Amino acid sequence: MLRLRRAGLAIVAAVAAASSLAGCSVPPTPPDELARQLFDLSNEERVAAGLDAVEWSDCLADKAAERAEPFIDGADLEHDVLVSTCHEGAKAGENLARTDVGAEGVVAAWMGSAGHRANILDPDFVIGAVACVAADPEPDGSDSGVRACSQLFEAEEPS
Repeated sequence: MLRLRRAGLAIVAAVAAASSLAGCSVPPTPPDELARQLFDLSNEERVAAGLDAVEWSDCLADKAAERAEPFIDGADLEHDVLVSTCHEGAKAGENLARTDVGAEGVVAAWMGSAGHRANILDPDFVIGAVACVAADPEPDGSDSGVRACSQLFEAEEPS
């Protein structure tokens, strides 16, 4: 039997990510780097709560990339039926974000949301991954910094 835990709310951050240091713009974080930062910061939250870190899963990373793609063009962040893909029948969870803020801001928003926090701190989850995709370039060719990200978790054994 598949048990599914979905976060009740999708996080859409509206804070501008562009920063200035002495008049110099900081470029947006590349999607792969942002994904790894989100994964690492989420694991820091788990460890701080006395839980084991989840292990990176290439299997879930591929699925997370598929799930993030439709949200980059402004589609509503809605959780679809989530089926475990790497440990068939296992409990699965997902957090979504479409944002132009850095990883710290996204993880802070997730931790401030009961459903997202429950996914990050679920002791049953043993593997996870995050994938982020970038929005199309601006008309001038610049990177808007907007990223759609999917964070997936799975338990090891079916529950």
